Amino acid sequence: MGSGWNLTSRCLKGGTAVMEMRLQMSRPHPLTAMKEREWSQAWDEQQRIVDEQLKSQRGSWLPNVVERRRWGALRWTSGRPGHAANSGRAVAETFVVIRPDLHDDESAERVVEALEDPAPTFRILGFGLHRHHLIGVGAGAAAVAVLAGVVAAVAGLGAIGLVLGVLVGALAGGGGGAFAAQAYMERQRAAVLGDEDLARLVLGRYASKSWTRLVEAASALEAALPRDRGVRLDDPDTQTVEAIHIAMWEASGLLLGSSDHTGVDVLAEGVERLERAHRGP
Repeated sequence: MGSGWNLTSRCLKGGTAVMEMRLQMSRPHPLTAMKEREWSQAWDEQQRIVDEQLKSQRGSWLPNVVERRRWGALRWTSGRPGHAANSGRAVAETFVVIRPDLHDDESAERVVEALEDPAPTFRILGFGLHRHHLIGVGAGAAAVAVLAGVVAAVAGLGAIGLVLGVLVGALAGGGGGAFAAQAYMERQRAAVLGDEDLARLVLGRYASKSWTRLVEAASALEAALPRDRGVRLDDPDTQTVEAIHIAMWEASGLLLGSSDHTGVDVLAEGVERLERAHRGP
């Protein structure tokens, strides 16, 4: 009895270990290099933000996950982060490929920050506000309120006119400051993502099937490489990582510069062959 129980116990433990290993190694979506556990954790965090921070009132903000890749970054979006975590269904919204010859972690971090779309910090009258909005509201309200107060005093409108002028100025300045802060942030993001000397941006909804093939092959190959491989010059996987990066950069240029995607197909086939060779027979 004891021997049979021990054998059954070992089999159960072995089966659990295999299931955990498969869970760690399998990928939830063909375009991601994340494992299922990483994917679930990322989307569970977005669901927590929706539930706890936004009280399930996310407005027009879409929960999103920015996945750092060896060639750049990829932003995923989903209106239902819990569903994305469980099913692997999310939209590959934006791809950003960093220049292959740009070995600069700071520039890569700038790209990731520009891609990120954090949840609103506050909600006022149904509008989601971030920290930069609050800074703009405060600065704009103070500046215009002081200006309105000076104008009211010079015009001799009296105490009531002065108070009304300050209040109206504060409201107008706060609104204008919020819009100005948002415009400034959008210009900063556009400057980073639009800098062709730094990166190339491909929108998922406009990407061709050949681009999808390329990203799928690159993702499978990246997922097969350990995270600490392909980062040193004496590492044979470094050439593989560089080949993926160069193919992504060239393909993004062809995709953005021409309606003929034959070259992207050729690059996709090359990375697919590389992935098959790495996987082995």
